[in-house]
Amino acid sequence: MLKIFLVTNFRNLLKNKIHTAINSIGLSLGMSCAIFILVMVSFELRFDNYHYHSDRIYRVVVKYHQNNELSYSSGLPYPVAEAMRQYFPDLDYATIVDCNSGDPVLGVKEGNGLPRLFKEGKVTFVDPDYFKMFSYSWLEGSPDALLREKTVVLTESVARKYFGSTPAMNKVISYNGKFDLVVSGVVNDPPLNTNLPFRILISNRLGADKHSWDRWTSSSGAINTYVQVKPGIKSEDLEHKMQGWHMKYFTGVEEEGRNRTYFLQPLNDVHFDKRFGSFSNIVSRESLGALSLIGMLLLFSACINFVNLNTVLIVNRSREVGIRKVLGSSKAYLVFQFLGETFLIACMALIISMPLLELALNNADFVLGYNLPFRPSENGIVILLIFTIPIIVTLLAGLYPACAMASFQPIRALKNRIYGSSGGTTIRRALIGFQLVVSQGLVICTIIILQQIRFFNTQPLGLNTNSVVEFEIPEQRKNDLVSMKSRMEGIAGVEDVTLSNTGAVAGNYWGGDFETTVNGQKIKTAAQVKFIDEDYLKTYQITLVAGANIPASDSAHLFLVNEALVRAMGLKNAEEAIGVPIVYWGSKKGTVTGVIKNFHSGPLREKIMPVIFMTGPEFYNTCAVRLRTQDVKAVMDAIGQEWKTTFPQYVFEYSFLDDTIRNFYEEERRMSRMIMAFSLIVVLIGSIGLLGLVSFMVSKRTKEVGIRKTLGASTGSIMAIFSREFIWLIGVSFAIAGPAAYYSMEGWLENFAYRVQPGAFTFISGAALSFLIVFLTVGVISYRAATANPVDALRNE
Repeated sequence: MLKIFLVTNFRNLLKNKIHTAINSIGLSLGMSCAIFILVMVSFELRFDNYHYHSDRIYRVVVKYHQNNELSYSSGLPYPVAEAMRQYFPDLDYATIVDCNSGDPVLGVKEGNGLPRLFKEGKVTFVDPDYFKMFSYSWLEGSPDALLREKTVVLTESVARKYFGSTPAMNKVISYNGKFDLVVSGVVNDPPLNTNLPFRILISNRLGADKHSWDRWTSSSGAINTYVQVKPGIKSEDLEHKMQGWHMKYFTGVEEEGRNRTYFLQPLNDVHFDKRFGSFSNIVSRESLGALSLIGMLLLFSACINFVNLNTVLIVNRSREVGIRKVLGSSKAYLVFQFLGETFLIACMALIISMPLLELALNNADFVLGYNLPFRPSENGIVILLIFTIPIIVTLLAGLYPACAMASFQPIRALKNRIYGSSGGTTIRRALIGFQLVVSQGLVICTIIILQQIRFFNTQPLGLNTNSVVEFEIPEQRKNDLVSMKSRMEGIAGVEDVTLSNTGAVAGNYWGGDFETTVNGQKIKTAAQVKFIDEDYLKTYQITLVAGANIPASDSAHLFLVNEALVRAMGLKNAEEAIGVPIVYWGSKKGTVTGVIKNFHSGPLREKIMPVIFMTGPEFYNTCAVRLRTQDVKAVMDAIGQEWKTTFPQYVFEYSFLDDTIRNFYEEERRMSRMIMAFSLIVVLIGSIGLLGLVSFMVSKRTKEVGIRKTLGASTGSIMAIFSREFIWLIGVSFAIAGPAAYYSMEGWLENFAYRVQPGAFTFISGAALSFLIVFLTVGVISYRAATANPVDALRNE
């Protein structure tokens, strides 16, 4: 019985080769995209869930209340972890995660006594509790590895890079040439889906080389605190105990303490909460939901092709149905028979989709920024869902055509008088319209994303970023920095040189509160701070709108401010700010000597904040050089040589400011590539189905076209007969897709302080592209029919 069933189904599939091929290709594209999105969403949802106690681990975060506004930060003062460890008995462990030291240079001594130098990222300082909280596989050492001072744990890849196959335990590594670290453990590399992607973890116990501060009023986004609660302790109860616990550390600055509320963020929420920063990328759950919806729409669009093609083939199979019913086949058996054919096609499509999926996963780096790992042993639920897809597709795509064919009356079927009902035509129109809605909606979304990215690249920033090179200053030795800067200024091809803490545009910033009194009113609010020298404005070509620049030797403690800070002080124009006294960080006092034009010091996602500029050689971490040369390599070699003269124990690396700014929007570019790829695929799936549907429609109306040609119908009028129905479907689908795309993209654009305003052109472009695709697909087939010899069509009459 099963053999007959399978043989019959395979014969039917082979009998309709084109129909089978079109359905298989369309379904395989839909399946491969749906599975790719399924794997990606599963990967994102499993961030940090491999830690054994992940349900009891929290990140301590803070909410600021200032000027009737709320702001959030994951950056905390250094002392918080130790204070919580001592204050709250509900905690098992607490640790600081300190990445505030940038990318240090680590040295490993060779046999000749000279060190090999490595400039490393993903380096952090942690407390010994870190490895008791987070799960690692130990290749050497144990979770107590960081109890001793100046010890370091390496991941397997770093240990191999430094020491090859030799055991790394007890080897010595120098840190920035300042002190030595002893390797006390080696662990497996963390997976890609973690918010703690560190490769080198150094004990925060550094003795006299401690690099932290004790102030509770100063914080950094690169300093996080994690805690693990005892079993049975609820986070809500601990948060209740945390209300006001910190006030004893804010003696003399009680107002700052009252403006802060510390609370707990579950470890499994770190990856999804865009209110806070992270050591990895942030992805909102809404974005994952939107991706999941796109995957379902792609799969449903492929199913629509199947439904449309099968319903128009009902007429061809009407006699087969009639004969089966006369011979005693029940309606249930016929439904089962036709569902079996659909299931076989779905299985074929799944097999075809596997190489496509592998190709997509191996090239996911272009879209996602990383190659998406897929290990069946770790993705049991995903594997189960993959094998249920053919069943889902069978029910979605095959149930209606199967029921429709099984419902034929035997007499009408044997006389071949099954012409399709108006209900079937309406369903086909609705399904095609749905495909057009999906394709137009994705196309419009793609256009808006590309417009926003273009806006990022063309929006004036308020400074000149061309030909500016930036590099790190590892040590703040004032006299050496002045000498190095002077030597660099003498290099042919160098126009200007400046020193500062973070340059002009950076992904992170230094912040705090400033105080001033204007017209008898005390003002206190948050502001960025940039420590600069006298050549800062000239190098970055920033406009001074009032007052004077800060002098080379600032003994008078003069400050520059931007226009945003002038507004924050409640002043109407820049001139009124000159001479106003300001206190920053509670201890740095100065007078405003000049006001500069607002410029974007960060991504365009963020509003321009008030900024205070002051001198501070002890904080200079960045050197910027403006070039005026065509031979960039030769000039940079000369600059690098001068830098190495000052810092021989470090590794010289530089980047162009334009590239730094471009990297701000890499996430948006990846998103645009992904949405564009899915848009092309949904358009391709729709075109495949439309091509098959129109081809069938033309073949069924061949004699009608021949008669019309004989009676004098023009080629254009015949093409219009086939195109008319699809043109009004485009209009109706656009009326649905346009508002839906606008609503969804408005939500996305709200993430940017500076954004495009989608105009009519954006939406008309989406509709025009859909019209062009439909016109080409329908037009080519209908043109061939309209230009065919009518004698050939009427020969059999």
